[in-house]
Amino acid sequence: MPDIEPKQAACFLTAVQAGSVRAAAEQMGLEPSTVSRNIAALEKVMATTLIERGRHGVRSTDAGTLLLSYLKRREGEFDLLRSEFDALANMKRGKVVIAVGEGFVGDLFDSALASFSAQFPDISFSVNVGSTDYVMQQVVSEQAHLGVAYNLTKDPRVRIESARAQPLVALVRRGGLYDMRSPLDLTAISQIPCAIPPKTFGIGAMITAVEAKYGMRLRGVVETGSIAALKAFVRNDMGCTILPRFVVESELSDGTLTAHRVSSEAFADGVSSLIRKEGRKLPQAANLLLMQLKKMSAFS
Repeated sequence: MPDIEPKQAACFLTAVQAGSVRAAAEQMGLEPSTVSRNIAALEKVMATTLIERGRHGVRSTDAGTLLLSYLKRREGEFDLLRSEFDALANMKRGKVVIAVGEGFVGDLFDSALASFSAQFPDISFSVNVGSTDYVMQQVVSEQAHLGVAYNLTKDPRVRIESARAQPLVALVRRGGLYDMRSPLDLTAISQIPCAIPPKTFGIGAMITAVEAKYGMRLRGVVETGSIAALKAFVRNDMGCTILPRFVVESELSDGTLTAHRVSSEAFADGVSSLIRKEGRKLPQAANLLLMQLKKMSAFS
């Protein structure tokens, strides 16, 4: 492999991740023409086309995807080496990238990051939030050291470090129009306006599977990947949503929402999972955080 100039690699990586040369230039504090020249120079060195330009920005070619994977592995290996140097000096520092489903964010900070950061102040974090599919992609591509997601599909590329059953419950405003009885059956839920996550989210995928299995459809009047929006929908007594209990512990504690068990085994199969890429050796900081993440409410 020919030598790769760090600035050329950075321009290529940033352009692909940002989706456009202009966005990459803004992030890097460079002129778009400078970013383009660096990518062109890298393509010349590699003797192949690395990105494709279109109306909606840029994306990597097949060759570019291979190079992207190589650069990420190299970056991870360097982080690991630096971590091992730190370990030799008995130092606890570094940066850990965590990919999480939005429903886990509150639990992540409350149950893990707050106490961990106090214990290891020299370790920093990058928290990437997205759907279950996004979390899986982040971990498999080694863009994230660790992932926390709901209702993951089994994948041999991923190692599950911790998992716990977290059944879905129907959530309504306490004392509101739809706070009728407990538990609720599927027929009753299907009559209530619902806010639900999209199918790319583990919860949305479970709901879709239940609808197909039982030949029914929820009254999905709002579809959103925002947990805050799902909660706001219910808080304003617009209907119900369906989430695991740990996502709304604070609202249940303060009496804002009521959780109704669904009288069907259909929503009992949800599982929260803490994952890493199979075979990847984690740096010291990520290994330390891994132990702390297992104390989250989602896994305890």
